[in-house]
Amino acid sequence: MINRPTPLRILLVDDETYMQAFVSKVLSVSINCTITPARDGQEAIEKSKTGDPELIILDINMPRMDGVQALGELRALRADTPIVMLTSISEEVVVEKCLAKGASHFIRKDVGANILKVELEEMLQQFFPNPEASHEHASSS
Repeated sequence: MINRPTPLRILLVDDETYMQAFVSKVLSVSINCTITPARDGQEAIEKSKTGDPELIILDINMPRMDGVQALGELRALRADTPIVMLTSISEEVVVEKCLAKGASHFIRKDVGANILKVELEEMLQQFFPNPEASHEHASSS
């Protein structure tokens, strides 16, 4: 678990209830966090304006406003916030479009639960490294 003195504010955007529940559980076991759910890109933009997320996890296929469209608007609102695309889409043109709009990372959600769990934990470690672990590593060198 990544130790944080204050909970990491995460905006989790996915229209699938089971995926929100699974990702929320993995995140809450991996890091001290508060998770704000959103069901589509439009709701994500509204909640991003009021909730000040430190991490946004964004699905691509959603009703009303998809993740690709929302990504551009979210990036304009939150230039420095990591935005992780959590998707089953692997089409190169969609991936390139997301990267061009500022996606920070991609995680495939059409993999087994254990692989998805590991990828989510690795993503957290990449963007929010455990300060105690890096301190311990530095002092043992």
